[in-house]
Amino acid sequence: MTIAAVLGHFAHGLVFFTLGLTVNFLHYRSRRISLARHLGWLGGFAMGEALYAWYEILAMLLPAGRFLPVVVPPIVLVSAYICLLVFGLQTFMSEETYRRRSQALWMVLSGLSVGAYILALWAFRVDEDALARTTEVLARYLLAFPGGLLTAIGLRRQSYQSLDAVLRGQIRPALRLIEITMATFGVLNLVMVPGGVDAFFAGRLGFHLVDSAVTGWVWASVGLGITIGLVRSLTTIHHEIESWVEGVERLQAMAEDRERIGRDLHDGIIQSIYAAGLLLESVIPVIHADPDRAQGQVGRVIDNLNYTIQDIRRYIFDLRSDMPDDDLQPGIEHLLRDFHVNTLLQTEFEVTGTAHPIHSMARRRHILQIVREALANTAKHAQARWVRVR
Repeated sequence: MTIAAVLGHFAHGLVFFTLGLTVNFLHYRSRRISLARHLGWLGGFAMGEALYAWYEILAMLLPAGRFLPVVVPPIVLVSAYICLLVFGLQTFMSEETYRRRSQALWMVLSGLSVGAYILALWAFRVDEDALARTTEVLARYLLAFPGGLLTAIGLRRQSYQSLDAVLRGQIRPALRLIEITMATFGVLNLVMVPGGVDAFFAGRLGFHLVDSAVTGWVWASVGLGITIGLVRSLTTIHHEIESWVEGVERLQAMAEDRERIGRDLHDGIIQSIYAAGLLLESVIPVIHADPDRAQGQVGRVIDNLNYTIQDIRRYIFDLRSDMPDDDLQPGIEHLLRDFHVNTLLQTEFEVTGTAHPIHSMARRRHILQIVREALANTAKHAQARWVRVR
């Protein structure tokens, strides 16, 4: 095996191993996305493909020639392609059908494939090397080829069923890359078979390319396309979902704030105004009989109304729900200007240290909301004459 072939096999295994790790990570984060709900099957396929690609290289590095019995790698490859076929088939199933039949489907395919392999090996005493090559060809023809095509068609079908047109348009290039590379993977398994095997398609077309120096690089390119397309499509979907969730959370926070402020208005300000009205009514009978007492009561009414006006200003400040989308420092300055207008308190703003921009809009809004709440509490409880934000 030439150096180029060794490097190609290594790249082949490395790309699919990376795909397996990526799929497992995305599967953990993407369970609520129907398009990626069953990525575990694709991860199993990628890991099996990586182990099979590295088998020949690792075998060459050990003194014994083979570090595993020759019967093991074909079983690994068959298991990987069964995972790919199940993943392709589940894209055509409803969720209920998948839950009822996926495990049984995997067990039947695994039992038939591994059982036939073991039967040929032990009952009919077939040569191990010849059986391993024949098993690989059959796995590529009967499992990998339909699995790749079904996955390409099924993902396209699922995207139209589960995604709205706008989001589907955003991830369409990434999905198209997955569809093309998965279909290419399936077709290549018809022609790229081990040398020395008179396979139907490969024997007639003359494509015995497994020993070629370019084979590993071809598989690596296909795996890289699958990985890039999968990561781009799912991260785009995640970004859209998180943006939507952020918007919903902001609306919920606004609704909670308004409900709280409305309750406070009813319990505090309205009651104060109502009490002032009752007090004014009690002044009417004593205006002529006891002017001093009437004047004192009117003074208390004026004081109560002044306090009520201050509360109303504070609540108006709280009700301003348009958070600034600027960076942190301009956003705080904007809050302080509103605070001064609504409370008539003098404000100071001091910034020390090195400024670092906060790129997350959600994080900026959270910090600004903390500042706003602190200012509102200051106006309500501190009896302050001026406010400094440092």
